[in-house]
Amino acid sequence: MTAATRVVADRAAVLAEIAAGSAERERAGEDPRAQIELLRDAGLTALTLDAEHGGGGADVVELVEFIVDLARADPIAAHILRAHYWFVEQIKRLPDGPVRDRWSALIADGAVFGNATSERAGSAGARRFATTIRPTDTGWVLSGEKFYSTGTAFADFIAVQATVDDAQGGERLARLIVPVDRAGVSVIDDWDGIGQHRTGTGSTQFTDVVVTADDILGIVDLAAPGAPRIANDAPLLQLFLQALITGILLSVNDDAIELVRGRTRTFDHAPADEPRHDPVLLKTIGEIDAAAHVARAAVLAAARDVEAAFECARQGVIDATLFERASVAAARVKVHVDSVALPTATALFDVGGASSASRACNLDRHWRNIRTITLHNPTSYKAIALGDLAVNGTTLPANGYF
Repeated sequence: MTAATRVVADRAAVLAEIAAGSAERERAGEDPRAQIELLRDAGLTALTLDAEHGGGGADVVELVEFIVDLARADPIAAHILRAHYWFVEQIKRLPDGPVRDRWSALIADGAVFGNATSERAGSAGARRFATTIRPTDTGWVLSGEKFYSTGTAFADFIAVQATVDDAQGGERLARLIVPVDRAGVSVIDDWDGIGQHRTGTGSTQFTDVVVTADDILGIVDLAAPGAPRIANDAPLLQLFLQALITGILLSVNDDAIELVRGRTRTFDHAPADEPRHDPVLLKTIGEIDAAAHVARAAVLAAARDVEAAFECARQGVIDATLFERASVAAARVKVHVDSVALPTATALFDVGGASSASRACNLDRHWRNIRTITLHNPTSYKAIALGDLAVNGTTLPANGYF
């Protein structure tokens, strides 16, 4: 059975199995390792790999739709794969040849790729890093420390961005891949967030890690005049976060409906004898339902803009207009979804009553997970950038958040 066939045949069953223990895993602080293995075995980690290389052939719209569904089942498992699907998209842009074949074969075989990009120092979103690779007589050596390495604790390989430190100078940036188990690589579980806390979002240290030419995907000089345009992956990476929040909102809606249907006791002064017929509770349910499904529609609409830009990039054409449109679409979705998500997660308790605050229910996980994801980059800055674009025609910031 091919990966594409497994994706179609097993998806609903896989998602149902993952959803079954999600709330308890989050409450207990249990890593979703078995769930990542299940996704790997079902071929879903190869969902977006082109069919010619053994993948599911899904585009950005199909990926985002799947991430919404996976986040509805378990947002932690979904978040773990953010960098992985980013890497798959990068491989799909490579020209045909042994490099693309090598990495595609590993993806088709179920390899999972993590992320080591962000650092504690410097400006967030900038493409200048303290982590370096420097040449040796036999290759390269990688040294430095990364943080927010989401997914790396569950990965087989790590996608790293590092500054090239050699005599040539300039502002050269290297993209490279190293195995998690290579000597000198340390993955540290030091992420203690209030939400999304088992996503492997901790530190990754590189201590004189040997890097071969085969490990390097590319080196670009950011300051070189006339440097070729490169694809901007930020719209997908940012929209992915909104897909996670949307999945959580759909889960909030599921829990709200279940709470009201399951309640038999109400207040003496309530407007109806049964909670399921109480117009106050039904109004709240309707608002939660609307917030979740409008968020889903907005995320999928933006995904179509991202796919339009990425499809051209896969053909070797970087269309600046399409990428700007994708960036604007992703930013708009963030501003809107962030504004409705937290109040919606709070409203869940308005339909559940005092018993819904029980730790055993763990319903607060939705709010905690949403709040953590929204903090990835400030919503206010996104809104300001969109307003400046609308009023003054100022282009969006050229960094990793747009």
